[in-house]
Amino acid sequence: MLNRSRLVSRLGAAVLALGLLAPLATAVDASAATKACKKGYTRNKAKKCVRKKKTTKKATATTVKAGVTTTTAKGVASKGVAKFGELYNSVNASSGAPTLQEERKMTQAWLAQNNSTVNGYKIQIELTDIKADTAKTTQAVKEFDKDGVLAIVGQQAINGLPASDKYLDDHKLPILGGSPYLPEFDSQPMYFPVDAGFNAGVYGQIAAARDVGSKFFDTIYCTETTACAFAIPVLQSAAQREGIKFAASPASANAPDYTANCLSAKQAGADFLQNNGINMANLVRDCARQNYHPVFAQGGIANQSVIDSAKGEQIAGNLYEAGIWYDGPELANFHKALNTTDLVSSTPGQNSVMTWDSLEMMASVLRRMTVANPTRQDFLNALYTVKGETLGGLVQPIDYTVQKPGTGLHAGNDCWTEHLVKDGKYFHMDKSGQIVNRLTWICGTGKKYTSAPPT
Repeated sequence: MLNRSRLVSRLGAAVLALGLLAPLATAVDASAATKACKKGYTRNKAKKCVRKKKTTKKATATTVKAGVTTTTAKGVASKGVAKFGELYNSVNASSGAPTLQEERKMTQAWLAQNNSTVNGYKIQIELTDIKADTAKTTQAVKEFDKDGVLAIVGQQAINGLPASDKYLDDHKLPILGGSPYLPEFDSQPMYFPVDAGFNAGVYGQIAAARDVGSKFFDTIYCTETTACAFAIPVLQSAAQREGIKFAASPASANAPDYTANCLSAKQAGADFLQNNGINMANLVRDCARQNYHPVFAQGGIANQSVIDSAKGEQIAGNLYEAGIWYDGPELANFHKALNTTDLVSSTPGQNSVMTWDSLEMMASVLRRMTVANPTRQDFLNALYTVKGETLGGLVQPIDYTVQKPGTGLHAGNDCWTEHLVKDGKYFHMDKSGQIVNRLTWICGTGKKYTSAPPT
């Protein structure tokens, strides 16, 4: 039997031992809590190792190499890459002055808005500055073909692109929208119109004169851009069909004075003067000096610069697409993207809208596809299934099914928009010449669109 002193001694030792072990146990627990979790795991609030959650980062990156800007996605796409090409101009073909580069900037804004992905495809667009040069355009087309692009979208290459028509056809490289001022959009098998076709857009100039009640249409057209001259036979035919008198005269876009043109139009009795590609401010100034005040129209442009140049003169006209000034729901996403660019500090024009429409159609085609890592033929096959596509009201119904090889037909967007200016603001007008507050399309040229080029 233990005596009292020995018992107390043992109890004291036990208490001492417990006192030493308690800090040791705490240290062991703390060490376990701070020990690194294995790869792929992280410690939660309860200090337990749990599997990390996977995150997907979506972003865009832009690189420049040998004059080509390539914009790609950093996110993960399940169906691989869909590569496209775009031709833009940093130089104005008529004046040689720097451009706003609307095509490039709106393409980058579109990619950012869509996180560079559509229907599981990672979108890559090669942006090439052709500097209004045919040789550069031809070389760029060949480089796109070599790089395996599915199509050329949003192009602004009306002067240099026709030189590649045969190459585009031989290599089955489609042109999807972009600047529409080429007859190819009405007949060439690899040109797919998104906005009004060439014939319809030109016809709309005569129709706009008709709808504001004019009886004599005169046009002054630029000598520097081939598309200006291409329009004359179409205008003459349209005027004859609509029962309107017609006249036309060429002039340089850089001419300092247009007095002779104004006098000629005034003496002939023209009450509608269409400006296609020349300096609007100088034209209005020189006509006003001769006390000549027709309804003025500016081909392909409907922004504040035209209103400012008109100095209070009457303005009406047409466009191949919705006007950039239109703020209806059809252009809501466009304006949202536009506001992220530095274009809003300038005076952007229709090139921005044309580019947007082209990219939206590109996305519509991709949404019809299921194949991974698509080829150009895969994209063409999907193009040929497009029928009744309006891009949410942004364009008139498009039917590419008629453009399948062997049909002898060609897709034709046979509609355009018309506008007038009142109280210093643009408004759409309908066929009766009345102001309407919604996007309104006017259609019907009487043309049958076939794969045979116009004669």
